[in-house]
Amino acid sequence: MNLFSIIFLFYVNIFLVVALPSSIVLNTNGISNGLIANGKTNDEFTCKTDDGRFEIPLNGKLRLGTNPCRVCTCTATGFLCEDQCETASALTTTTTETTTTTASSTPTRNNVFGTTSSSSDPFVLSSSPSTLISPSTIINGGLTTTSSSSMINPEDDIIDSLCARSAGARDFAFVDCSEVYLAGKRTSGIYEIWPRTSPKSFRVFCDMDTDGGGWTVIQRRGDYNQQSNFFVTWSSYRRGFGDLTRDFWLGNEKIYALSNQNEYRLHIDMEDFNDQSRFVDYEWFFITDEPTKYTLNLGRYMSASTGGDSLSYNRGMRFTTRDQDNDQSTSSQCAENYKSGWWHTGCTLANLNGLYLRGNDSTATGVFWNNWLGAKYSLKTCAMKIRPVGFNTEMLS
Repeated sequence: MNLFSIIFLFYVNIFLVVALPSSIVLNTNGISNGLIANGKTNDEFTCKTDDGRFEIPLNGKLRLGTNPCRVCTCTATGFLCEDQCETASALTTTTTETTTTTASSTPTRNNVFGTTSSSSDPFVLSSSPSTLISPSTIINGGLTTTSSSSMINPEDDIIDSLCARSAGARDFAFVDCSEVYLAGKRTSGIYEIWPRTSPKSFRVFCDMDTDGGGWTVIQRRGDYNQQSNFFVTWSSYRRGFGDLTRDFWLGNEKIYALSNQNEYRLHIDMEDFNDQSRFVDYEWFFITDEPTKYTLNLGRYMSASTGGDSLSYNRGMRFTTRDQDNDQSTSSQCAENYKSGWWHTGCTLANLNGLYLRGNDSTATGVFWNNWLGAKYSLKTCAMKIRPVGFNTEMLS
């Protein structure tokens, strides 16, 4: 190779270095620019997460970390993060100070009617049992949710807003169906409530027709083509299951939160396959928390009832399921024998969570109320519902 060739190659290399674009450079703030996949230059900044899994353009937003409120925006100098819940709280003009009550196994009861219900109706999800999906907008809290009556996924049934509590949504919530009624909502259907002893709001079916209305339904069975399975585990009974427009168990955690914020009366409606119906009332009702196994606390049987007293036998009993034996029987597992989750003693005279067997049943594992049609008749319908003892429609005047 002569001297001319060496000089020529030297100048060619210099030209290539100067003329061609540089490789991608990542700065310390996670900002990258330079070449993209097709060899063209990328004029816009992009932000990358520390692990490189996400890359978003300038001004794009991304949730980082485990805090659901923390939202980060890609800027020319890297990610700029803020806590949206704190921002929402700062913008709230509500001056009412909300106190969260921590429930214990010994309930502290408050007067539901000592508070003023909101006249607005941001929590109505459905006024008709046939409506499965309906939007609910919390106007004052700035929260919009779309809710379904299905409880197949119980965790989704609980309305868990990222910033609802800090935005003051709790101040506008009804604590039960009696408050929904007193606020002027007289149509039976699905509403959203937020009991004082609950960390979250959730959906319930409100009976606004029976005996003056205002009842929060905690259990229902009926003659549906597609039946929910009530012979399930402890965790299922804890969370709740079924469909609020059909047959369901509201959930022991929700029933606990509901029944411990005030003194509630228990009403049970029943019907057989001959169109005969009965009802029973108990003076008061509440259950304890999970560590004490959701123990049944029940007042006296009301004499005006027409179905006979089959539940007092279970008074003071812990809840038991097929996978958690808390009954008093020493010879058998009552939940397994009667195919139900219930407050079994040794075992029971009422089995409203039994198998749906449609009428006469020799196995005594159906939906029965012993003091009406005996243990070998499975009822057509039944519903358990609660309402504050002090509820009085005359208060509306």
